[in-house]
Amino acid sequence: MNATYPAARDYGSILEILEGAARRNPTENAMALAGDAGLENEWTAPEVLRRSRLAAWRLHALGLRAGDRLLTWSPSGPELAALTFGAMRVGVAIVPLDLRMAPEVIERIAARAETSYLAIGTGRDAPDPRDVRLTDAIIRTVPSLVGEPGADGAPPFPADWEAQIDALPRPTRETLFEIVFTSGTTAAPKGAMLSHGNILATLEAADQVIPHRQHRLVSLLPLSHLFGQLEMGYALMVGAPVLYIRSRNPRVIFEAIAAHHVTTMVVVPQVLDLFWSSFQREVDKRGKTGQVARLRSVARHLPYPVRRRLFGAFHERLGGQLRLFICSAAFLPPDLQQGWEDIGVVIIQGFGATECGFAVANRIDDHPLGVVGRPVDHVEVRLAEGTGEVLVRGPNVFSGYWRDPEATAAALDADG
Repeated sequence: MNATYPAARDYGSILEILEGAARRNPTENAMALAGDAGLENEWTAPEVLRRSRLAAWRLHALGLRAGDRLLTWSPSGPELAALTFGAMRVGVAIVPLDLRMAPEVIERIAARAETSYLAIGTGRDAPDPRDVRLTDAIIRTVPSLVGEPGADGAPPFPADWEAQIDALPRPTRETLFEIVFTSGTTAAPKGAMLSHGNILATLEAADQVIPHRQHRLVSLLPLSHLFGQLEMGYALMVGAPVLYIRSRNPRVIFEAIAAHHVTTMVVVPQVLDLFWSSFQREVDKRGKTGQVARLRSVARHLPYPVRRRLFGAFHERLGGQLRLFICSAAFLPPDLQQGWEDIGVVIIQGFGATECGFAVANRIDDHPLGVVGRPVDHVEVRLAEGTGEVLVRGPNVFSGYWRDPEATAAALDADG
């Protein structure tokens, strides 16, 4: 972790985070993918930046211009990250699609976003482009967009391609970064518009909540989700290497976590429950259920380093460095939080939404059970009189729904 990284408020766009990381950490791997055959795409920040520029040229050559939209439908990994930054360089707003979305939902979203450009992932866990019926669709794979010039017989780049990219206007805090659509399964999907400034404001809040220490991350989150995008931006900002894992097999995940010596994970409660269930099954299989329960009741009154020593065998299975979970996106059962904290892993819980990022969060020294925290800096939170609806105002709040003034008026009041 780079101790001298700039604060999020000092950046003029999300793209500058990657450019800064490339300058500060030119030789250390920034991200990699745990694939079927081992680690793939072990890329430094300069390599991610280079790949993003290749993607920017290809998007520009396809005819995409600032203000256009690009659908992305792909598993997470360094290639999708590079494509995301490439779209930023051209000023193209990404429209991330969840891998679980039905083809007809994607067709509705494409119609609402008014685009036929689709970047699709590859591999056994990727969607099949033949399932989607888009009129006049222009479909490219993510690897082909970030691949080397001339790969797979593609035409060579012109000699001045980099100069052409550098001549394009750079994104600013006001530039639209992405449009995140609701599922649209039974009704017209709504697209939340998020600017570079919205994301940077949330990253600034996250940097105030997450302790400044050496972080090594293993990511199970989709880059189609705001939570996963914030994780990527934060990791590049602080110089924390990220290992992306596509498998949902606990054994495969635990092996990758141990090999990467993970210190921190950004998770949803379902992942915490999956890990905890695996731990409990192992305890039960060894006939130590009662012993572990008694040890937990003692450990919760001890300092966290002592707790980790008491459960050293389990921590060794996870690489011996896991200290912190950052959890959001759904209800976290207090018993689940208590279990992890008993064995020495702090859980910082937060609450928010796609439209506003983090609104409230706990802190490393203040994380009681069943509580999602206090408002983060620069964000106002209050409950509406009568309804109890959570109201949020601040630089993290989105500007509205894509070409849907009625939905925007229903979500944002005159005071923002």
